[in-house]
Amino acid sequence: MNNDDKLREQLNSEPVPERLKPENIKKMLDEKAPQKKRNGIAVTNRIAAAAAACAVIGGTAAYGLNNGKFDKESTSGFNENVSKGTTSAADEESGNEVLRKQQSYMSGAKDYDQVYTLFEKASKKAEKERRKSTKGFFGINNKKYAVEDTVSAITDEEGGYVEEADEAKNYVQAPTVAAEEMNGFKSDNINNEPNIPEIEPQPADDPAEDPTESVTVTEEPTTAEPETEPDQEKDPEYSDTYHQEQDVLESDIVKTDGKHIYYLSNMLENGYNYVPKLRIADVKDGKFTASRSIDIIDAVEDNAGSELTAEDMYIYNDMIAVICSCDSGMKYYDINDSDSRYYERRTVVAFYSTGDDPQLIDVYQQDGSFSDVRISPDGYMLLITNTSTVRFDEIKRSSNTNRYVPSCGIGGCYDVVEPEDILLPEDGFGSTEWLSYSVIGSLDLNESGAPKAHDIKTLAGYSGSIYCSADNLYTAAEKYDGSNTTDITRISIKGGDIVPEAGCNINGSVKDQFSMSEYDGYFRVAATYTAVEKDYHKYSDEQSGIEDFLDRVFTNRGDGYYTYRSMKTDSRVYVLNMDMELVGKVEGLGEDEQLRSASFSGNMAYVVTFRQTDPLYAVDLSDPASPQVLDEFKINGFSTYMQSWGDGLLFGFGQDADDNGRLTGLRMTMFDNSDPNNLKAADVYTWNNDYGDDTNVSVFYSSDAVSQRKCLLIAPEKNLIGVPLYIEKNDFDPYSDGYGYTSYTQYQFFSFEDGKFVHKGDISAENDFDDYRIDRGFNRALYIGDYVYALSGNKFVAADINTIEITDELEF
Repeated sequence: MNNDDKLREQLNSEPVPERLKPENIKKMLDEKAPQKKRNGIAVTNRIAAAAAACAVIGGTAAYGLNNGKFDKESTSGFNENVSKGTTSAADEESGNEVLRKQQSYMSGAKDYDQVYTLFEKASKKAEKERRKSTKGFFGINNKKYAVEDTVSAITDEEGGYVEEADEAKNYVQAPTVAAEEMNGFKSDNINNEPNIPEIEPQPADDPAEDPTESVTVTEEPTTAEPETEPDQEKDPEYSDTYHQEQDVLESDIVKTDGKHIYYLSNMLENGYNYVPKLRIADVKDGKFTASRSIDIIDAVEDNAGSELTAEDMYIYNDMIAVICSCDSGMKYYDINDSDSRYYERRTVVAFYSTGDDPQLIDVYQQDGSFSDVRISPDGYMLLITNTSTVRFDEIKRSSNTNRYVPSCGIGGCYDVVEPEDILLPEDGFGSTEWLSYSVIGSLDLNESGAPKAHDIKTLAGYSGSIYCSADNLYTAAEKYDGSNTTDITRISIKGGDIVPEAGCNINGSVKDQFSMSEYDGYFRVAATYTAVEKDYHKYSDEQSGIEDFLDRVFTNRGDGYYTYRSMKTDSRVYVLNMDMELVGKVEGLGEDEQLRSASFSGNMAYVVTFRQTDPLYAVDLSDPASPQVLDEFKINGFSTYMQSWGDGLLFGFGQDADDNGRLTGLRMTMFDNSDPNNLKAADVYTWNNDYGDDTNVSVFYSSDAVSQRKCLLIAPEKNLIGVPLYIEKNDFDPYSDGYGYTSYTQYQFFSFEDGKFVHKGDISAENDFDDYRIDRGFNRALYIGDYVYALSGNKFVAADINTIEITDELEF
């Protein structure tokens, strides 16, 4: 007797349970299952018929599997009975449904139980999906039936160019999850189209408390004697971090007040552990008069086993605000319960007084990895972190709020966020066993020496990049469900209060903060959109008819799966009003290319795309309802960052490339945009790699400024441009043992005179391979008065701003 005969004998030997008789199954499904229709046939009727047949054929087997219970969610797994079909995003008018209203994150939770319940549902759904994706009804491995949910990366086969990872991505402490689990947006079936109406374009409408805590300060004497500064002497002008929006302050690892230079670094100690240190140097007229270092780890209570990483800092209202990531390693909620372990990651802001003897004022802590920070014009720090919870099955009960709700606090008062401050997505958390959050904390810095926690909001099931204007903070999070769309939320930050106001969903992905801008009551955003084709495949006939039939009914497997193929790609600029409603748009920029950088200046947007050449587009936004492309200028390579130089000039820095799109080195460009209808390059300066084809010496150039624009010194007011370089040389001597290798960092300085870049001079430092703890690589520069300062973690160098002749050096 074969297996089919044995199964048939077993099925016929058992009576059909009462609850599985066809008429009872039909009645139950009519009461509980959703009345969705597909191809004119009610889903409930199809399932009822299937289940009834199953009951007649295999009563006991079905009863044993589900104990007589059906999960109504399983009805969503049935797909059309087709062997193969193709649908395309291009069929929907090439992505013309560009903006949909998004009501998520507009209100907080009623209580912690609501958050817990939503998380529980998401976890159960994830568990169910995992089980059905690995084992079918008859124990057959169904991993090969999983939805192939990937979109091809855009590559340049001929030029050898591959799209690089976006450094602006935010890292969340959770394992990789399926596409429908990301960002907290529910996706019961990848075949279901979002039930969100298209929004038609709308017409455009016309002092101080004394510090009390001490800190570890290492005084480092210098040979120069400090001079007495006369009271009437005017303080020298000095450079500051470039702020995208006026009066919205951005952080950096280097700051100055004109008298001191503050540099935040991570120094390697004991061969494996990095320790954050704040380097401080007193300066006057190109000389270092004193120096000291502060160990930031001392600011964190109970820091045993903690690893602190310096991120950024501010000098504001006579306070130094040092921002660090703190990894506390594995901990336990209950030391007697091995399942209560968790990995703690927080962001710490340590506040110190300024001056010659900085003292610790207070410490603010907020759960999650550091993402970004701003200080608003009215004196409130907006700190954004990303975090994730433990697995749901480790929470035990809803009262364990510290296991699934972020915490924050200042001055040792550290507690979970209140329920009303947990903003929820409209459609729940999707399918996930870890819950992610974006946390936005507001700190009042208006009283010098007394920072205060003012407000806190968390966006549950969400993480993304931000842009901040004077009154609003915008979050942009790409949805990883194959749709290539981005959720944008506008959050008011007036008076330090964090209030969600409006949201929408646009087609395309947003590169970074410079791809967004608020101006004159409108929000402008540049995005790259890739249309995707979905191909439907029916499963091969590897199972018997009854096995395949029962497998699809009871595992919700469906009868096929989708694959996705990237089609047409272009960049576009959207114009939205403050209600996040579409007002105007321009599309078709850089077809089959990726957006590389964007810069907004008043009513103009400048967009750079790249695959083989670097087209620069000038887009006129003066009529928000009808943006117009004025000109397109093409040049090899691409700019990763652009900044206005003034007087009709736009500075760009990035990578150079040949005619085939093959990267060949570094490049800076001064674009002439005085006539937006006739863009051109005033001058181009390149650092081209030498592969040693004609000589025995090869030279390679790289720069942190390609991905970190704050490494550049761009000072039009001083006619000064500074660029950090990392240079590697290989010298092959055929008469010796082989290659000689050297590497060094160099900070090069330029001016722009008579339409040309003029090289002024360099400050160099060789790498010390004998002592890897020494960080002499110059990655920042600033100016104070008539002197420039090239900076690294271990060495500061001062030079004359005109001649770049070194006037002093300082080693820590």
